[in-house]
Amino acid sequence: MKDISLKNIFLAFLKIGTFSFGGVYSMLAFFEKELVEKRKWLTHDEYIESVAIGQMTPGPPIVNAGICIGYKLRRLRGALATTAGQTFTGTVLAILLAVFYTKSKGNVLLISIMKGVGAAVVGLLLSIVYKMAIKTIKDLKIALFAIAAFLSMVLMKLNPIGIILSAGALGLIVYGRRNK
Repeated sequence: MKDISLKNIFLAFLKIGTFSFGGVYSMLAFFEKELVEKRKWLTHDEYIESVAIGQMTPGPPIVNAGICIGYKLRRLRGALATTAGQTFTGTVLAILLAVFYTKSKGNVLLISIMKGVGAAVVGLLLSIVYKMAIKTIKDLKIALFAIAAFLSMVLMKLNPIGIILSAGALGLIVYGRRNK
């Protein structure tokens, strides 16, 4: 367990929750930059593990990843601090935006803005996928796992949880119990 104050954990996740837009995957870049690169609270491997756990557990994956990170940092209190910080701004803004959106639903200006934001989010997602691939795919076997998972989702429309569990089982078979 690391010696990081609950206040600092809350504030870091409040910053992440406040300044990252575009949903789950666009927030991953902010997580990595803030927690791994800037603050050095986690290693890249701990970060990837937290993201994987966040994907496998029920509920919002990015919040689940935050809970996992908070737990690694300060156990239950850390998990609560990350959740509170990460969700505070988004919850308040979602309520305000829902009220605004329902009152100005057919506005041409709003529709145009949303198209621009949507396109930017796609670009952010592609940059995140690229960065994660460069740091994670270190050999041909891992590349084959990634390609198989992608094709299973896109072509066969398989359940993501089933893909992750299958990849874990196959990883155990392929890599055994050896380190890295």
